[in-house]
Amino acid sequence: MRSMTGYGSGTATFPGGQVSVELRAVNHRFLEIKMPLPREFLAWERELRAMIEAQVKRGRLELTLTCTGRAPRAYTVNLNLELARAYREAVGRLQQDLGVTGELDLPFLAAHPELFQVTETPQPLAAEVQAAKHALQHALAALEQQRCREGKFLQRELRTRVTALDTVRRAVKDRSQIVQETVRARLKERVTDLLRGVEIDQSRLLQEVATLAQRSDITEELVRLHSHLKALAGLLRAHEPVGKRLDFLLQEIQREVNTIGAKADDVDIRHLVVAAKEEVEKLREQAQNIE
Repeated sequence: MRSMTGYGSGTATFPGGQVSVELRAVNHRFLEIKMPLPREFLAWERELRAMIEAQVKRGRLELTLTCTGRAPRAYTVNLNLELARAYREAVGRLQQDLGVTGELDLPFLAAHPELFQVTETPQPLAAEVQAAKHALQHALAALEQQRCREGKFLQRELRTRVTALDTVRRAVKDRSQIVQETVRARLKERVTDLLRGVEIDQSRLLQEVATLAQRSDITEELVRLHSHLKALAGLLRAHEPVGKRLDFLLQEIQREVNTIGAKADDVDIRHLVVAAKEEVEKLREQAQNIE
């Protein structure tokens, strides 16, 4: 079990330089990766992203990559001779038609950047890219270590909460059995009083009493709650990412607890339901951090 939050960094060298990678991870419903790379590394974004996706399944990650010691950029400059000749002819016409004096010199041409086409010469980046991949591997390993450490802590917390919630469930079950007997006896007494002097089939009377008592019976909800808690305990033993399944299962547990609270007509059970809701809320808060 891993947490979704964590930090990891890594470095790797190449001839004449170094690449550093930092990873920061926080909670998120899905996997979202932000990696604003230097321009030289944009062509390898997909490969770097695939490395992260192979290891991280959920959370919002931000990658920072810095590269120092790279070779200086090289450029080639081409002159637009056709445009330069057009300028010269135009200046010549000005001189002839308007009597303007002066020469078409280099400062004039340099002041017109459209005459020059600057192209950056691609530089081989094989060494830098390989170093970036190694640095990312180190950062992922450090991130994984921190997320696993935090995950073990969360696992212990969740197990404690599940045990506490199951204790409340057992208390509700014990109390509900007593309440159901009391409810049936009270209903039978009331119906008997209402029908005093009227001949009635006792088996039919018991059936009607049982039907009325069923409205406040929470046995089915308690059975489902017990099943959900066992499934939850099983998820906490899993090694693969279980965050989404935990969230879904806790929603089901919350639904059963709410139903028990709505059906129960007993002060003690209602108090226990309040305690159960508190435990479920704590479980859901912790589960939000699980990958």
